[in-house]
Amino acid sequence: MQILIRTLRALCAVALLGAAGAAQAAAYPDKPIRLIVPYAAGGGTDTAARMIARKLAPLLGQPVVVENKPGGATQIGTALVASAAPDGYTLLMGTANLATNSVLYAKLPYDVKKNLTPVVWATDVPVYLLLPAASPIRSLEDLKRAAAQQQGLTFATAGTGSIPHLAGEQFAHQTGIGLRHIPYKGSSEAATALVGGQVQMSFDNLPPVYAQVKAGRLRAVAIASQTRNPELPDVPTLAELGVPLSASSWWGVMAPAGTPKDVIALLNRQINVVLADPEVRSYFNGLGMQATGGTAEAFGRHIADETDRWRAVVKQAGVKIEE
Repeated sequence: MQILIRTLRALCAVALLGAAGAAQAAAYPDKPIRLIVPYAAGGGTDTAARMIARKLAPLLGQPVVVENKPGGATQIGTALVASAAPDGYTLLMGTANLATNSVLYAKLPYDVKKNLTPVVWATDVPVYLLLPAASPIRSLEDLKRAAAQQQGLTFATAGTGSIPHLAGEQFAHQTGIGLRHIPYKGSSEAATALVGGQVQMSFDNLPPVYAQVKAGRLRAVAIASQTRNPELPDVPTLAELGVPLSASSWWGVMAPAGTPKDVIALLNRQINVVLADPEVRSYFNGLGMQATGGTAEAFGRHIADETDRWRAVVKQAGVKIEE
């Protein structure tokens, strides 16, 4: 009889714990959610985060407050979320730095696999090959001839170790074109240098240079994507030019490791609703971004694949970060 009583008590305790967990998940969210952006306000990551936050808030019934925590090549904001309580109230607008920082820095204040968990892949932002509008180079063959005549060409990016930089290194390796990287402190400086003739070409994402392209000061020669951008339908893919290179920056929502699975599932489901919204997709397309979406597991695989891919490029090109 005593054994039966103890067994019944244990079963009741398990049932109560399960009910409490279900009630906690059902109550989420019951207060505002912070979405940490590891860059300053006004950039592409911030713009995407604010659109998602605005559309997500009414679906969750709570405000989604964007907070900018720039610095350390996204390490400051990422570390803040990695060490936050795993309750779903502090999220990260993660970037491709989740993959590249892991292979560029010997030490990080967080471990992506151990301290963070994927929620959803939000956007894909392809890299473009850009030239000054007045450049006589009109084709890949022109580019090869110019490089041969000048013993190499210079290319600008927004910084060492960025996706555009690594894409440029991979482009040089695949084509055999001699390129020398000139890093700048941000896309605006790189674009200004390109327009002014301080460098001969650049690789960058479209959002920060779209105004220069639209104004005719820069010419988008090719997109490192599997398909053309409907906003710039005359710009061919690199694959169409004979270079099998696809490269993009990307952003996605992450949560601290240990966040309840029910909370992750709810966030994933509702953010996917946001990303399917025609207004959101049109807004992103107009900025050179592509809404993605999908499962949390798929985003996790993407981060792992990107980490392996760029590790190989960093090793081949000998890219180093001065810490």
